[in-house]
Amino acid sequence: MLALDIDGTLTTSERSISDRTCAAVRKAVDSGLEVVLATNRRYRSSLLIADQLGVVVPVVCVGGALVKGKTGETVVCESFPAAAVQRIIQIARAEKQSLIVHHDADLSQTRDFVLDDNDPWNIYTARYFSEYESVAWVGDAQILSARIKPIGATLFGEEQVLRDVERQVTRDCPGVVLTIIREVDGFGWSCAVSQRHVTKWTGLSRLAVVSGFTPAEVCAVGDELNDLAMIEGAGMSVAMGNAHPKVKARATWVTDSNDHDGVVTVIERLLAEVS
Repeated sequence: MLALDIDGTLTTSERSISDRTCAAVRKAVDSGLEVVLATNRRYRSSLLIADQLGVVVPVVCVGGALVKGKTGETVVCESFPAAAVQRIIQIARAEKQSLIVHHDADLSQTRDFVLDDNDPWNIYTARYFSEYESVAWVGDAQILSARIKPIGATLFGEEQVLRDVERQVTRDCPGVVLTIIREVDGFGWSCAVSQRHVTKWTGLSRLAVVSGFTPAEVCAVGDELNDLAMIEGAGMSVAMGNAHPKVKARATWVTDSNDHDGVVTVIERLLAEVS
């Protein structure tokens, strides 16, 4: 089983996927490798990447809180405690931040996430909304999140503000962890809000079990701190050349960067080993 992160791994610094990478992923699937996308993205936007690659594969999304099979069936769904969601919304509002709350949205539904409108959006949140307006449910997040089963949340903003949110949430919600990373292409900093026991690896490992694979038979490829759990848990792990130093330190080996088709090198090596 080959688990591939999307942003910074499959995608270049220009947020595109090279023809070589697309061809390599298709070859991996055609050769019998069980390829999985493992991402912090929502399910719908993850499928857009799968379509671009030209493959039909399982998806570990929303940082491991949601796992979807090849036909769109829900394999894993980790719902957030309602009280924690409400407290996080309160903290975000106190910092003039607008929380984006994700849920297990079937593709027949038109709304993938709730976007709080209690305060004016910062430029990064407004930009996110402009890209995904058609699938956004805008309104009072305290009310709307009670009508769904939240599985995770996201904030966009300046690093220090997000650090302040992180400090308060960590204090008040011990079961919640926030991962702050630098975004590309004008999105500032992002903060992924997840349950402490939920990671890409928890979702990926459960998918591996139901698919008949052991952890030793999983190869995970990533670049950021939100990939660290699967990098540490998989039998083989590969850090991108552009990866965070902590990811490189924990990986089995380091491939080329995302701007130099590092995923192609990984796939070529795996196929050579199984041939």
